[in-house]
Amino acid sequence: MRLNRYFKYQYYKMLRLKDTPSKVAQGIGMGFAMDFAVPIPFVSIFVAFVVARILKLNSLAAVMSAAALKPFFLAIVAINIYIQDILVSAVPPLRRIVLPHPAGTNYLEQVINSILTRGVPYLMAGLINGCVIFIISYLVVYSVLKVRIQKLKAKRLNKKPF
Repeated sequence: MRLNRYFKYQYYKMLRLKDTPSKVAQGIGMGFAMDFAVPIPFVSIFVAFVVARILKLNSLAAVMSAAALKPFFLAIVAINIYIQDILVSAVPPLRRIVLPHPAGTNYLEQVINSILTRGVPYLMAGLINGCVIFIISYLVVYSVLKVRIQKLKAKRLNKKPF
């Protein structure tokens, strides 16, 4: 599928959600943020759903946006590693903080193990990226939805009965 078509499909799915623009934007922001903060494949979708339900956000929007970023998983990990390198160069003692992790045998355990071997700086980088992505995506989605609602209201007002 072409990238332009993929983004357009995700955009139309976002427009069809039934809730206030702020709840939808918060749900979408939460889903995007969880992909960065919880860099484990498919776990972030579940975590986004649970956190959205707890915070009373639009959980469907959170799940849709978390699932929408799955094709970009490798890019997300690369961004987190880049920010981790910046953090470690700024604060060198962070390099010594390690997390205990057992050796994994199946694929999912090996993925989790590879993430945990990067240590606390990687998880901090994911949280920083998640917060930044949440703020940016919330502002963009909220403004897009507000503009869309204003256009629809203006269109309804301009219609004249026969």
